[in-house]
Amino acid sequence: MLALFLSATGCSKATSSSDNAVLAKINRSTITTSEFKKQLEELAPQMQQAVMSDPKARKEFLEDLIGIELVLQEAKRQGLDKDAEFKKRQDMLKKELERRVQEDSKNELFNTVLKKEIGEKMSKIAAPTDEEVLDYFNKNRDKINVAAGKKISLKEVGPQLKMRLMQEKRRDLYLEYAKGLKAKAKITIDDKALEQAATALAQHKDLDLSNMTVQPAPAPK
Repeated sequence: MLALFLSATGCSKATSSSDNAVLAKINRSTITTSEFKKQLEELAPQMQQAVMSDPKARKEFLEDLIGIELVLQEAKRQGLDKDAEFKKRQDMLKKELERRVQEDSKNELFNTVLKKEIGEKMSKIAAPTDEEVLDYFNKNRDKINVAAGKKISLKEVGPQLKMRLMQEKRRDLYLEYAKGLKAKAKITIDDKALEQAATALAQHKDLDLSNMTVQPAPAPK
């Protein structure tokens, strides 16, 4: 359980006077109701329920938070927060967090514009018919059997094929939209730089591309 609690217990702005209530004082630091709630929300639902309903569990949870705070205080007393290696790791974590935020923002923006521009068309795409599913199954029967490692019937794989065909229809709609944007854009591709990048990736000591297969890009949400 302790690993679930290892997040900062520093002060945060409270939204009400009750959230500002001090549950425990640890030397010069405090744990408020607001901080207690925030840490509680990190637990699994069953554990949250236990802490909420059982006074003993609630006290033990607070004791855990106090223990974490004391360890952090000791680390600062020893000056470990000023250690060069610690600061280096913190900088790496910050950069990784910033990268994730940027990627999440891109994904949100991507889906937002697709919803605006082709969302209505997406919603009107007809579901694959039984005939389409059967045709796809017959054309790809061997590949399906190889992937499954055994002989697969249409009944077994039908629902998955129907979903795949629906995804492909959505992807086709997205590609048509992207094609229109490309037609209006000024795009240049440096094939030499692309080849050099592929060579560098293949030579990376931690990257094995020997069994790499090209997969189609996922359909937009």
